[in-house]
Amino acid sequence: MAAFGTMMRDMFGGIKDSLTSSAAKSFIAARITRYGNLTELRINSREKTILADVLLQGEPEPIRIEVSRYRIVIKDGEPLLMIEAVRASRAWLDNLLEDLLVGRELPVPSMALVALGGAVPAP
Repeated sequence: MAAFGTMMRDMFGGIKDSLTSSAAKSFIAARITRYGNLTELRINSREKTILADVLLQGEPEPIRIEVSRYRIVIKDGEPLLMIEAVRASRAWLDNLLEDLLVGRELPVPSMALVALGGAVPAP
């Protein structure tokens, strides 16, 4: 019986991640059009991972960005995303993302919070 519960939780978690990844993709894509196109976004809220493929202007092929570990923290009642590990398929971008993102607390819109597996704080 416990195995069935785990299977159902995994199945519905995957559906939720797929739906919220799609919504988050639209949200992010609208904000990066100046730099390029977000071609793929997958969020696994259970594993706390994010995979994004971005075709940046001037690049001949998409660049892959993988967040292999993140967490949601609440500070002064506000949800924040803390990226703990990130890699990119280009060395220069790998270094830039590490310098700009790893260990920093980033504000999270409530729509993105649900996609990342966090709970929206009560008002």
